[in-house]
Amino acid sequence: MENFILYEEIGRGNKTVVYKGRRKGTINFVAILCTDKCKRAEITNWVRLTHEIRHRNIVTFHEWYETSNHLWLVMELCTGGSLESVIAQDEHLPEDVVREFGVDLITGLHHIHNLGIIFCELTPGKILLEGPGTLKFSNFCLAKADGENLEEFFALVGSEEPGDVSESTPQRSLKNRFRGMILLLA
Repeated sequence: MENFILYEEIGRGNKTVVYKGRRKGTINFVAILCTDKCKRAEITNWVRLTHEIRHRNIVTFHEWYETSNHLWLVMELCTGGSLESVIAQDEHLPEDVVREFGVDLITGLHHIHNLGIIFCELTPGKILLEGPGTLKFSNFCLAKADGENLEEFFALVGSEEPGDVSESTPQRSLKNRFRGMILLLA
């Protein structure tokens, strides 16, 4: 991470902090997500599914790093925040804005599906806005390739971690996350 300068915190989640950052020696601003290593399986999944995707409605992944305590994801900076925050702030949006958002969502989802990816957690909090208002899919932690079993993938990635071999932490985390929750499969 010595190639980047971290600025202010722009988001926070469970075991995750997002910073505005900049690559040293450039004026390229990025979002830098810092997460605990316990989320290794989910982050690895995100990276493997998005590292080659280039589409106007999908947040661009740049690179990732591992330090002694954290995983760091460097990605496109979306300065408009999440769709969830816009809805909470405005409550009602003009029809033309909703129409544009709908086109962005369908266009991005169509591209994701054409790649054989299922975005398993479609919520307004996982959709970010670029400065001019373009919606972008973000957070592919629970996305999967069509026909794939995420528990098997997480168990494989989690098996690289020391600890309880009967059931890895990422596998347990996935089960807990699915328990009592209706997933929106898109």
